[in-house]
Amino acid sequence: MGHDRDEVTDLALKGAEMVAKAIGLTVPVAGAVAVLIEAVSDRRTRRQCQRLEKLVRSLIARLDHLEESPPEPFEPDLLDEILAKAVNDEDEDKVEYYAALIEYCACGTPNAYQVRLLGDAIKNLTAHEIKAFVHFNKQACLPHNIPADLRDIFWDRVCTLGLYPREKIRTDRPQEYATFLGKRFLEVCESATSARAKRG
Repeated sequence: MGHDRDEVTDLALKGAEMVAKAIGLTVPVAGAVAVLIEAVSDRRTRRQCQRLEKLVRSLIARLDHLEESPPEPFEPDLLDEILAKAVNDEDEDKVEYYAALIEYCACGTPNAYQVRLLGDAIKNLTAHEIKAFVHFNKQACLPHNIPADLRDIFWDRVCTLGLYPREKIRTDRPQEYATFLGKRFLEVCESATSARAKRG
């Protein structure tokens, strides 16, 4: 497989140390290291190791500029939760969204409850659905690759996660009606997309 326990541990330590420094913690979050190692060691699959590597690489690129003046640290348990979701999420295309969420936390002091809700939205929507929601916000319509007979299900999922009010689904200017949480979610998604585009 190319990844033994020592490699996984080294990668987890490197990632946790880098994240801890960037978000203003003086030492790595022990829980974060344990979460990463356990998440990957439970099944030791290649895909989990690849997600961990992708997450660490993205975070290094995203948070490097914050090392000079780290913000006030946010709740360590919150970091553990995001990292665990990122490594265990089977949708490979969502790692960048989790990295963008950690950057969002590191660049300010968002409410922990808000961040948990954003993490739940990333976890519970597919990458396809996330892109469709971003497209809807920009173009005022869903992309054609969301089948007509599944659009009500798509909207039920988005609205249940608190990103958009049900009564505003068929409006002319959708970007004006996204909830507060939906607007923060879109910011995270835009950051994920722009970072991916820069790296090609």
